[in-house]
Amino acid sequence: MKRWERIGALILVLFGMGAALGAWRMDLGNFHQPGPGFFPFWLSGSLALISSIYLFTQLGPDPKSIALWAQGSWVRPALATGIMLAYTQLLGWTGFFSATFILFIAWLIVIEREKWRTVGLVSVLGTACLYFIFTVFLKIPLPKGLLF
Repeated sequence: MKRWERIGALILVLFGMGAALGAWRMDLGNFHQPGPGFFPFWLSGSLALISSIYLFTQLGPDPKSIALWAQGSWVRPALATGIMLAYTQLLGWTGFFSATFILFIAWLIVIEREKWRTVGLVSVLGTACLYFIFTVFLKIPLPKGLLF
């Protein structure tokens, strides 16, 4: 498995270096007056650097390979997909607040198998925080539903 990780990291290093070279050929400008290549250069340079670091962390022998889909390991991803699909349907019908609250409850009970106190606390606070972030900070109009 590490072999494919190394190949992917190497491809990203080469891609980042190539994009940095292309951005270098454009006018970089300076910090106070950036040119058209300023942001792409630093972004692609960061990609190359982070991919290089990841490449070096993946050196060494491959560990013992394991089966991708062991017995019953597909159940939780399938449940997660079903919950997210149900959330997208509920979002238009019940609105953001109610659908997100139900999403938190369903996810924490079915997927994460958390304690009831954690489920209640995270569901209430998580929904309120997301509602606050989207409406106050980002000023995004959210779907109205049964409650809000």
